[in-house]
Amino acid sequence: MITLDDIDTDEDGALTASVELPGGRRVTVEYDFDEEFDRGTDDDDDQGDDDDDLEREDLPDMDTMQATVQSALARLTDEILDSRQREVAEELTETTYEDDEDVDLEEALASVKEDLALDGVVVFGDGGMTLLYIAPEEYPDLIIYCLLDDDLNIDDLMVE
Repeated sequence: MITLDDIDTDEDGALTASVELPGGRRVTVEYDFDEEFDRGTDDDDDQGDDDDDLEREDLPDMDTMQATVQSALARLTDEILDSRQREVAEELTETTYEDDEDVDLEEALASVKEDLALDGVVVFGDGGMTLLYIAPEEYPDLIIYCLLDDDLNIDDLMVE
């Protein structure tokens, strides 16, 4: 069973905690409300404040968020986490150096693999997950978002 430590809530009332995943990976986990609870903090600021009418009792309670997070994280085995991390490193290397013929791809891949680390997990209300990676040497000041599909395969990869 997954044990959440340092459980707290963020400014929106969503659960945040730390957890040790298989393979000794210590990460931060955050619960993210479903889109129906999205408060429009992205680029929607000029579209009105319709979400300000959202009542706290409409949001999941702490027990529900905790159960959702624990259930989702329990699906992440050491093998799955290793595979996703390897695939993320391969995709990043391929995308970054696809047009650069002067780069030794094996060396670049080894460097990314060595630098890449799982830093966090975002769990959505439906149990979906996004893995958050950092690679401070290869991708300084950037976060690598790896959205997983229902089968825990990579659905989308984004670097910001």
